[in-house]
Amino acid sequence: MLLPGRTAGYLPLPDGAQLPYLALGDGPTAIAVIPGAGDGLTTVVDGALRLAWYYRRRAHRYRVLVLSRRQPIPPHFRQDQHAGDLLWALEQLQWGPTVLECNSAGGPVGQWMAVRRPDLIRGLILSSTLHRTVEHTRTVLQLWMVLAHEGRWAELNWSSIEYTFRPQTVARYRPLRPFTGLLPKPRYAERLERILEELLYLDNRPLLPGIACPTLVIGGADDRVIPADVQREMAALIPHSEIILYPGYGHGNDQENPDYERQVSRFAGGLGLARY
Repeated sequence: MLLPGRTAGYLPLPDGAQLPYLALGDGPTAIAVIPGAGDGLTTVVDGALRLAWYYRRRAHRYRVLVLSRRQPIPPHFRQDQHAGDLLWALEQLQWGPTVLECNSAGGPVGQWMAVRRPDLIRGLILSSTLHRTVEHTRTVLQLWMVLAHEGRWAELNWSSIEYTFRPQTVARYRPLRPFTGLLPKPRYAERLERILEELLYLDNRPLLPGIACPTLVIGGADDRVIPADVQREMAALIPHSEIILYPGYGHGNDQENPDYERQVSRFAGGLGLARY
């Protein structure tokens, strides 16, 4: 399958920072995507070819906009500040009304966006994500922060594989473990640390009842980063939500589970946002 046409670039934010974005596909329904912590390793401009391949099947049904967080990310930047950046980007790119798909660390930002701009965010997909950080998740984040701070990128890459994927997938990757040190090092060494730091003491519980749009909470029942109980609590606090947690899948549910795309299509198609 050919890669879809795409446009990648940088939006200059009012304070001089840059906001990387990638737009691809020409379908009738708009979807905007906020990546997880992997955005701290590779921005959407640097990863444009990989993302175009990943979203290639969506290209005929959707216009897909993938938004990185600003670069640079200042110390102690907050989720609501990222939300302000990304809402501004949606307006600049005239990308709305849209379905907002938020993966992992992108979820808390999307929650703020949905509350602030229900006119732009007409449907919310919260994929393998959280609204508050429990001790187990904090321990995983702190481990990754130490590895990133010390530049132990090979260990970080392997740790993320072990925590994200199902055991059978990890077993398939294991012969490649000695080569993880050959992967390119992040262009911005501090970026991942900043994204993880923002999550350490997250608590969006007071925010969630203000989400007015239909919301799909979807993930794996065996998530080793964000426990299933956290995802269930998140769904229960959002007024118009449904939840699907798949047994046997973990934090990489969106990447491993073939039913994930079907549920995205079902949810987005039911919102009536198509232009034609």
